[in-house]
Amino acid sequence: MARTRKQQNIDAELAGLFGDVTVKIARMLDPAMLTLSADLMDQVHDGADAILMRTGRPDAQRRYVAVLPSDVRLVLCMWLMDIGLVAKLTARAMRA
Repeated sequence: MARTRKQQNIDAELAGLFGDVTVKIARMLDPAMLTLSADLMDQVHDGADAILMRTGRPDAQRRYVAVLPSDVRLVLCMWLMDIGLVAKLTARAMRA
């Protein structure tokens, strides 16, 4: 399925923030395959807040993302690809 120009722009921004490999993995990975915990989802939420606090400062955002644990970075990338996904992932983590 061909991606729209808007989706291509989002992918380019995400690749600039997370790197091409993380974005490709996030696109291919089924969220149901993730091992989630409430702690992981708290870290992802904190990461989203930290990125928002650095709005307009892409270098600061990249530096922040670069030091995140790989699982947090991946789920955060998935979250930013599909904001509606976070509610589903959080609910699943709470059931675990």
